[in-house]
Amino acid sequence: MTIIGPDVSFYQDKPDTPKGIDFAMMKAAGARFAIIRAGQNLWEDRAFDESWRNSKGVLPRGSYWFYDSRVDPKFQAKKWLQCFEDINDLGELPMWCDFEDAYGGPFGGWRNWYNFMEELKTLRPGVRLGIYTGYYYWRENTVASPKGISAASLNYFKQYPLWVAAYNSVGPSVPEPWDEWTLWQYTDNGDGTEYGVESLNIDLNWFYGDEAAFEAFAGKMPVIDLPNAKPVVTLKHASLRMSDNSNIYFRRSE
Repeated sequence: MTIIGPDVSFYQDKPDTPKGIDFAMMKAAGARFAIIRAGQNLWEDRAFDESWRNSKGVLPRGSYWFYDSRVDPKFQAKKWLQCFEDINDLGELPMWCDFEDAYGGPFGGWRNWYNFMEELKTLRPGVRLGIYTGYYYWRENTVASPKGISAASLNYFKQYPLWVAAYNSVGPSVPEPWDEWTLWQYTDNGDGTEYGVESLNIDLNWFYGDEAAFEAFAGKMPVIDLPNAKPVVTLKHASLRMSDNSNIYFRRSE
């Protein structure tokens, strides 16, 4: 069975309507999990609080933070944790550190990513973290970086599950140091209407593993049983939109 889940942000929620993201509808469409944007830089996503509350108990959920090289990583780590109304509810999935920034700020590169993740673990011991990135972006900022990276420093990141973007129908390339991916963002062109959001398009992600692996990964939660949920989702939304030679590695709403 294919285990699919969207990731969402305020781009999926029109500000001029009272309707938010319908997570019950998302589940009925076959989604098994949701990942919700918490923020970027020092800004909280305007839809995060509502989405976090409304998704609880409906789908296993995680959050992600768009890392911004213009701001000190420790400040960003603190702001991310401040986004949660209940610090004991950080979700059932990992908190995903989104590394794709191209602003060219003073806090770019893997050393600052390390500082960002370590600060999160200092502020919230035991927190589960994961990494979102793209194959070429990751390589150019680690093993192919002019500044280089040691084997020990590279292997530090292997402890975290990999969520990788590659908009194709065959699967992503896996960057070092990982051997496999955990989540694959295979399209940004899913049917938003079908998945209960107000945007026409939505990002969709595939979990690598079977039901037992997903249950272990998602953790235990009281899930509301909704009628008429579709148990199987195919990769019908996959699209060939990523070029190996492109300077745009992948696209996400910031």
